[in-house]
Amino acid sequence: MAFFDDLIKKMGSAFRSLSTKASVVIRSLRQASSPLTDRLLAEALRLAEIPSPSKNEEQRVGHILERLSSLGLNGYVDEDGNVLARLFCPEASDPAPLLLFSDLGTRRWHPVLSLGSVNADSAQGAGLADSLGPAALLSVAESILSGTLLCGKNIVLLFGARSFEDTQNGVFQRIGEDPNQRPFAAIGIRGFTLGALMTKTLGTYRVEVKVRTDLSDPSTAEDFSPPSAVDVVVAVAQKLAGVVWDSEKTTHCRIRRIEAGTGFGHDPVEGVLDLELESSKDQLLEMAMKAAVATAQTTGEELKAKTEVSVVGHVPVGDSRESEGLQNLVRGIMKEQRIKVVDKTEADSSAFLSTQGIPALSIGFAQGREGLEMDEVIIESIERGRKLLFSIVERLSSGSI
Repeated sequence: MAFFDDLIKKMGSAFRSLSTKASVVIRSLRQASSPLTDRLLAEALRLAEIPSPSKNEEQRVGHILERLSSLGLNGYVDEDGNVLARLFCPEASDPAPLLLFSDLGTRRWHPVLSLGSVNADSAQGAGLADSLGPAALLSVAESILSGTLLCGKNIVLLFGARSFEDTQNGVFQRIGEDPNQRPFAAIGIRGFTLGALMTKTLGTYRVEVKVRTDLSDPSTAEDFSPPSAVDVVVAVAQKLAGVVWDSEKTTHCRIRRIEAGTGFGHDPVEGVLDLELESSKDQLLEMAMKAAVATAQTTGEELKAKTEVSVVGHVPVGDSRESEGLQNLVRGIMKEQRIKVVDKTEADSSAFLSTQGIPALSIGFAQGREGLEMDEVIIESIERGRKLLFSIVERLSSGSI
């Protein structure tokens, strides 16, 4: 914690100055419908500039702790590096809190492109969409403490330093098993897409395949050209891409990333392949994961490549029935605010909670475009997302699901 204390002191005055300047710039470019939206966007822009991923997201964690401290909240860091903060409501008759959570990091940070820009209608920056969730949580805390947002329940804010899908992050398990922290409901905040409602969640395994070849092996026969890393990665991808493990076609293997080689004139000796297995059935998902891992390992070895296969992420198949009441409540609020509801079926970290008997879902917060190098966020949609989130918090804190 000494590291975080020092980091907070150093970053505090700089971030407070940036906060004021960013909000002034945004207001000068457009007529805001709410100062809260300006501050939320300014917070997201600042957060997007902080390097990520890093070890336990120490710089972003330091920023979040400093911001919580400026609001008078004592955030704390758990054993996995996640930040939690609790807002107590004196009028709360039930100690069980409402949990609001969002990932803190991004895999799309860039030292130049993440220095965001703003015009009258949109904001741009690499990884900016991933910063909207944590910025929204800070906005909720600020609004509750200032009296702008009325809340009759205790609130717990969770900023995930490790991805919630990381197999080493056990925060949801601990929260579900701790009677002092177990929430009565949970809402996850995702950057895009406003109006998306995860009505059914798929289970997923994320598998990373790393290969390394030695094209200069002196033991290789003269008439044999060893395969390059590109050849090996492509061979694994061809064996697994689009494979379906059951007649109902509920289990699939999808290629999410292929990276190998460094360009013309260089022998590609290293490569990475990211696989994602999805299923609506836990047993089939487990079987598919084991088959994919074995296939990738065997294919690499057959082509004389050093192959390392790791399961780097997992989300269970959620219990949609547990969250049905919460889904209906959120759907009703969206319709009241004339937000087009889009039912989606995909993997979502809220499944960790619904499988423990806790009503949980995730909502999209804004609209825009998530690009390979740059995100574009429509500013007007941030105001709509803020109003949606605040309405959900108020409705959940005033009655049962």
